[in-house]
Amino acid sequence: MKSEWSALFAGSHGLMLGLISAGIGLHAFNQFAIVAAMPLAAAELGGMSAFSWAYSLYFIGSIAGGTGAAAFRDRFGTRTALLFSSFVFALGGLMALAAPSFSWILAGRLLQGIADGLIVAICYSLIPANFPSALIAKVFAVEAIVWAVTALAGPVAGGWLTEAFSWRISFLASAPLLLLLPVFVLAVKPRTTEASATHFQPVSIGLCLAAALVLSLSAVMERAEMQVATLSAGAGLFILTLRLDGRVGKKLFPEGAFRFRSVLGHGFWVLFLMSAAHSVASVYLAPMVAETWGYGPAVVGYIVVLMALTWSVVAVVASRARSLPQRHFWLRSGPLFQFAGFIAIAVALSQGSIWLLILGQMAIGTGFGTAWANVNQAAMEAATLAERDLTSALLPTISTAGYAVGAGLAGMIASATGLVEKLAAGEASGPAAWLYGIAAAGALVTFLFGFGVRLREE
Repeated sequence: MKSEWSALFAGSHGLMLGLISAGIGLHAFNQFAIVAAMPLAAAELGGMSAFSWAYSLYFIGSIAGGTGAAAFRDRFGTRTALLFSSFVFALGGLMALAAPSFSWILAGRLLQGIADGLIVAICYSLIPANFPSALIAKVFAVEAIVWAVTALAGPVAGGWLTEAFSWRISFLASAPLLLLLPVFVLAVKPRTTEASATHFQPVSIGLCLAAALVLSLSAVMERAEMQVATLSAGAGLFILTLRLDGRVGKKLFPEGAFRFRSVLGHGFWVLFLMSAAHSVASVYLAPMVAETWGYGPAVVGYIVVLMALTWSVVAVVASRARSLPQRHFWLRSGPLFQFAGFIAIAVALSQGSIWLLILGQMAIGTGFGTAWANVNQAAMEAATLAERDLTSALLPTISTAGYAVGAGLAGMIASATGLVEKLAAGEASGPAAWLYGIAAAGALVTFLFGFGVRLREE
């Protein structure tokens, strides 16, 4: 089949792309649509002390859903799994809508996290069997556009509903996408690869959840030494998971995962490290921009979202590359663009140059746009046929874990450098140098891992 955009949008490919886009769009939109509502909900229901857990429980739920998605899909079938996940997602939103106390919102966020992890992982798992290799880069380019559009629309829709009605109604903002997903589920006949059925892996999943919980605790610790301890413990539990995987209970990770001598291992490391480095750099970006230049929430939001917009545009351009040397060049240049972007933002914050900061955001987006699709495809195709669906389903979870580790590391750096206090005093350049310097170091390590990621001939 010719690698043409028309082939991607035609017939069964177009319907399958619609299904995957609805799942990814729901994931992105929901993240941003409730940003304005959550502080108001916590204030009204007396939940400010537990505010961070609304995000931590969502993250833990996403890990649970993502790690168990392949087994869940193989046990109940793709359609049933996605329809059930949509129902659970809706139930979580309705619990938040009707919440008499903040604990209801926490429970609803946990349910939505589990459903979101299932939906995104299952959507990823469908890519290898439903699209030829020549179209996969374009699939990821389309999903980058979907992500950027929903990232823009989410805060607008959620903020408008919150202001016009109430914070409760904002939890209905994702309803159109939530209704669209089952329509596509019933309209298509998803194929799966000839992979062997994935079995439920309670030991490895339990250890992953324990690691996620400990990492979440690092975000609420006030003392730097406790943040270091919880971050280290979380990383240790994850390493223990990899060492015990398959030795105790069924295997969760595919052969070669995180191994230094395999294409799949290098691919996992690149996805994890790119996400972690960006998380370190982005967690405190909005307040630093607001305090340094005095911009309002809308302008700050668009500066933050500029990275995603650049990602989508560059992903479309990079997807036009056909030859392996070209694609490997784009893949390996991604972390270098990240590195340049991190350095540019650090300098921008110290010199007060908003244009340099904008260029830095665009450079980071360019890095994701050039590398992300190619790394994901390389990891998918490096797995054995028996483990290809499992591998594809785990890819978004690997990225989520990277963002979680990065957020914990950013919190630790902020505490150690007194970022919050210095930000209020207008002296954030020192802490910013630490944040973006460590992010830049992570990008260089990612660049080295990139040399082990190789695409196959189509």
